Amino acid sequence: MKRLFSTKTIKPAQKYPDHEIGRFKPFLDFLRGKKVYLALSGGGLPLVCHIAILRFIETYNISVEKIFGVSAGAVIGGFFSAGIGASQLREVALSLKNPDELFGRGSRHMLLRALKAELYSLFTKEGAINSSIYDGRKLERYVEQTFIEFLGKAPLFRDLHQYYAAVAFNIGTGNALDTSEKAVFSPDRTPDVSVKDAIVASMSIPGVLPPKKIGNNYYMDGGIAEHLPIISAFEDWLEEKRRGRKKLVIIAVDLGYLGEKLRNKTEIKMHDMLTYAFNVRGKMITQLSLLRAHKPKEGSFVVLLKPRCYNIGLTEFDKIPGVLDASYKRILEQLEGDNFLKETEEDLEKAERMLGINEKI
Repeated sequence: MKRLFSTKTIKPAQKYPDHEIGRFKPFLDFLRGKKVYLALSGGGLPLVCHIAILRFIETYNISVEKIFGVSAGAVIGGFFSAGIGASQLREVALSLKNPDELFGRGSRHMLLRALKAELYSLFTKEGAINSSIYDGRKLERYVEQTFIEFLGKAPLFRDLHQYYAAVAFNIGTGNALDTSEKAVFSPDRTPDVSVKDAIVASMSIPGVLPPKKIGNNYYMDGGIAEHLPIISAFEDWLEEKRRGRKKLVIIAVDLGYLGEKLRNKTEIKMHDMLTYAFNVRGKMITQLSLLRAHKPKEGSFVVLLKPRCYNIGLTEFDKIPGVLDASYKRILEQLEGDNFLKETEEDLEKAERMLGINEKI
């Protein structure tokens, strides 16, 4: 992957001894001769789990043609596509010590922040559309500064050498009559948009962060339309398939709650409940997407991976070191041997039962 100009040394990925490759030979053989896309889901602070698949991709020199990200996945996918490697992303994640660094002073005091948002919505001109627990400015500056630290600037989509698409939800100009729809920022659709702005738009969870204004329109979290951007990747491939292109493998990384029960109510933060609700809704959309996109007879495959193995809330930065190591171990377990399609097949069966259908769409 070519790099933009860099002010900070980007370290090469650690390479495993040749004999270790045998553990993943079935998966690596499966990818051979196919187009490989990467789809990274939303999920809040568990976004650090996405670093696990990037580490694997670098270690085994897997050629990924396009990366699609939603919300948390848009953050990691955007950084990686611009040239910030897995080891650097790990360093960035480990450097996070206090949620105030990203969300501002008093980030853990949800009731006070919710009251402030309500007052803002009542007494300011743009309060109705910009009301949220966090104002988003500090988080946006952090994303921009991360780009500058490693690359010397915050890139536009036309600057990227690795194709990257960030999925958001366009709610128009704020007028009640505007039509809302999924929006995809990418080098071919929006070459002059800042990658930083697209990332912020994609992760603007309603009620948690304010919508991001780009041009004349406002954008919200892409998870409203697509928690895991399988369909965005699949539809992109369909356009190329008409020109006689290769078979497709979408490596789809889902950071959802995976059906885990919520913890004791006294431990749950308001933003965690919102994230949980998003993930539950996103699970059904993801299962429908699997039914549509995993079509072996037609040449498209989805390798579904679930590296999340911690309950980690949006402000629980102390859990990041354990999450980084555990998620990589989980990725290795899911890709080892012949069982790399196990999660895909299990979720397809669940989808058919839950949706009450006997045939794949």
